[in-house]
Amino acid sequence: MSSSGFGSKFPLFAFKGIRVFVHWTFLLLVGYIAITAFLEGASPLDIGKQVFFLLIVFLCVIMHEYGHALMALRYGVRTKDITLLPIGGVARLERMPEEPIQEFWITVAGPAVNLVLVALAILLQFAFYDGLFLTDPTTSGDLGEQLLTLLLGVNLALFLFNLVPAFPMDGGRILRSVLGMRLPRLQATRIASAVGRFFAIAFVVFGLATGRPLLALIGVFIYIGAVGEARMAGQQAALRNVRIRQVMRSRFWSMDGQRTVSEAVDELLAGGDEDVVITHADAYQGVVRRKALVQALQVGDREKRLDQLDMDRIPAAGPDDPAYAIYERMLASGWPLVPVVEQGRVVGVLEPTNMSEFIMVQQASAPGSGR
Repeated sequence: MSSSGFGSKFPLFAFKGIRVFVHWTFLLLVGYIAITAFLEGASPLDIGKQVFFLLIVFLCVIMHEYGHALMALRYGVRTKDITLLPIGGVARLERMPEEPIQEFWITVAGPAVNLVLVALAILLQFAFYDGLFLTDPTTSGDLGEQLLTLLLGVNLALFLFNLVPAFPMDGGRILRSVLGMRLPRLQATRIASAVGRFFAIAFVVFGLATGRPLLALIGVFIYIGAVGEARMAGQQAALRNVRIRQVMRSRFWSMDGQRTVSEAVDELLAGGDEDVVITHADAYQGVVRRKALVQALQVGDREKRLDQLDMDRIPAAGPDDPAYAIYERMLASGWPLVPVVEQGRVVGVLEPTNMSEFIMVQQASAPGSGR
């Protein structure tokens, strides 16, 4: 069971190096479907059928997300994982390409999978049942007819719903990529974000007014996502063409790995940082967190060497690396800092607080910021 990304989740399988997880709340949805059917007097067979149909729906969702992930891989973008939630699936790409045409094709690939499945369902209906039908899959025909009806209806709904330009949904990302072909990325993102917030509010209002709480919940997630994407685009614009040496902190806490926990605690109490960069003969070894020092004290390891503690092997960066790329990795990985190494020596550290302050100053100094 994993606790990263979206909280506690269970692994299902992996394909093409992409792991698929199911969030624990998805199990609540399965239980809700089963209990509701039971209370309505459904037989065990019918309850099993409804749960099976639900799993088919989410299999289509997984295939949709794999459409995004595999197209992203063609552009050299890896996908960390795919997580199934009660409201759908989320493919966590390491990054979204800045090239609008690449974002366009990565985004379109998801709905395209659903469109292919719609076409497949129609072909199978004509091949085996001599006609097109779209009725309630839980009541119509034999099991084969019900499955094809479900396959057609679900994928048609996924295709159409994902084309709604409610950024950061697929339709909104398509809108941003098209706008980005003519406008700066930040401006395109702000427009798409505004459209996304409009649809989010509409979803919430309509969902509450018509007794559709799931639609209202989707609207809330869309609104939060639209605001977050606009903020990230602003940060990216502020850090464009900025190198790490411009934002790194050159005064930092560093100790040789041969020194002891007791010595490190003395420096910590004298005003050291929360985390200490461990070196030996000037070469970077890792980062020891304050928590590791406290744990060593608790078990009486005061004279233990620092390089014998549980160190975070945070990859070092170079002073001329692009700042935003490292900042993204820091936020995604939860690193407290990134050591900056030049010619084999640690010359500084990059911290989220430094980056946030730099971004704030850059945005406040930008034209049209109201200064």
